[in-house]
Amino acid sequence: MSDSGLKASSMRKKLLAAAVVGLIAAFAQADPNAALTRLADGFDFPVGKPNADGYRISRGFTPHGHLGEDWVGQGGSGTDFRDPVYVIGSGVVTLARDFRRSWGNVIVVRHAFMEDGQIKYADSLYGHLDRVLVREGQQVARGQQIGTIGNAHGLYAPHLHFEVHKNLAIGVVHTMFTGDLSNYYVPSEFVNSHRSLRSGNRVTTVAMNNYVMPTFAGVPALPSIAPAKDSSEVSAEAKRRDGAFHWSRYDDLTNPN
Repeated sequence: MSDSGLKASSMRKKLLAAAVVGLIAAFAQADPNAALTRLADGFDFPVGKPNADGYRISRGFTPHGHLGEDWVGQGGSGTDFRDPVYVIGSGVVTLARDFRRSWGNVIVVRHAFMEDGQIKYADSLYGHLDRVLVREGQQVARGQQIGTIGNAHGLYAPHLHFEVHKNLAIGVVHTMFTGDLSNYYVPSEFVNSHRSLRSGNRVTTVAMNNYVMPTFAGVPALPSIAPAKDSSEVSAEAKRRDGAFHWSRYDDLTNPN
């Protein structure tokens, strides 16, 4: 292809991308309970992108128990604190806020993808973050940094708690849904089986604002509270919030690493 042909092709791609972005933005303003998002062209790991280089799973997925994976750095406890966290695939941010005790800062991203000739959906959850770098309703692209590894305001040793949901109503409230493979994917298995997907640069509609939210008071929108500096601050904060909301057996309290 000639230089002029290459330039024309590049310009068409840019115009198409701009048109898609404009369409997504206009749709988001028109309907707060739905959003347009690009179909994911595949999924990567949320740390050490794209293949989780330098990280390992310290605690895996267990049905009716630990409903995600805990990712830590190969260098040992604490060496991964404030390392980058990346979104596993293109999608739209449905939650990005501080859920305080047990969760800390959490991001949930909704993905649409082609599988067996049909559009399917999944939510990826990134918990215990130190920083949140995206906002609710924001479009994100595969491999984009969305946050940093944290410790749930000092409650745990630093690690990333990572989940993938089949059931798009879960959000951060596990207690209302059966903790099995009808509602959850095993995160690493999902990523490994969806590394490369056909998308054709298509967009589709996904639901927004469909979660049952925790019922305790004091769950603010961003910006979140600053991480506690020491254990005494954590203890004081914990005492202040005790009894406000009961987290289920699915949290990380029994074995954060």
